[in-house]
Amino acid sequence: MAIAAPGTVVLNPAKNKTDAAAHNPPTAALADSIPRIYGYFYPRVGGNRAQAEDLTQDTMLAAVRSGAAPYDAEDRNRWLFHIARNKLIDHYRRAGRDRDMFGIRVDGDDPGEQPGLPDLDLESLPIREEVIATLAALNPRFRAAIVLRYFDGCDVATVAEALFISHTATESLLARARSAFRSTWLQRNGETR
Repeated sequence: MAIAAPGTVVLNPAKNKTDAAAHNPPTAALADSIPRIYGYFYPRVGGNRAQAEDLTQDTMLAAVRSGAAPYDAEDRNRWLFHIARNKLIDHYRRAGRDRDMFGIRVDGDDPGEQPGLPDLDLESLPIREEVIATLAALNPRFRAAIVLRYFDGCDVATVAEALFISHTATESLLARARSAFRSTWLQRNGETR
């Protein structure tokens, strides 16, 4: 017999798999969340479809392996996106280790006084696609910093922790990343629409 914490449901409580599917609404709800989880990852990995699919799969696997999901749909979605955000941070950390291991470095230029990101309407599909393409053109470290800080709303300390760098280095990285995003955006699109 499986035991779950109050407010959670064991994902596979039945001995028979057909019983589990028939009596466990969260299992079906997890599957229904796949497009939303994929949609969360896709722009955050610069429109790289394979990476978005891999991260979505890792997230769903972690959710199923946990053995329990909140029964309430709103709590379950919040729980899934928490897992997804952690998977994204792990992805950025792995990318940073790979970069360090293979000697690919980010330019260390002095950021000086840099302009911020363009003011963009991300609800507009054409602009959203251009933002994804612009993110894809950035180096992975800049993309990670921008996504964590401006798309996911993490504070600078959280971005620093996720990227394994100091607070000061994170501020510098964010300044360079904003500058690179702005330059790439302007090369691709001209002035903001």
